[in-house]
Amino acid sequence: MWLSKRIVQETPEFEPATLGTVSIGGEDAAVVTDGEKRNARVISPGGYCWQPSASDSVLVIKGNELYVPGVLQSGGALQPGEVLIYSGGASIRLKNSGEIELNGRVEISGEAFVNGRRVLTE
Repeated sequence: MWLSKRIVQETPEFEPATLGTVSIGGEDAAVVTDGEKRNARVISPGGYCWQPSASDSVLVIKGNELYVPGVLQSGGALQPGEVLIYSGGASIRLKNSGEIELNGRVEISGEAFVNGRRVLTE
């Protein structure tokens, strides 16, 4: 019995994941959890690139290196299954109805087609 108590007491507490605050944004991000950690590796879903901004609340996965897999969501008005990509004042919302909602200035480089018909050329 004394051995089991001793083993339990000597086991250090380790949180494999926690919320942190970005102190330095960008590619070489720094995150504050129990102290500031620099050069956190940012991981994004496939096909999506993202750089954290200073003061973002992010999920931090601890290990031999520090990883930041995403930012704490604000909720918003998304329905289950919908996707919102945003940066500053621009956003793209993929709705369950099949609609694509674009907010911000839209620039097109190349050709544009609507229902198979070319509407713009370079």
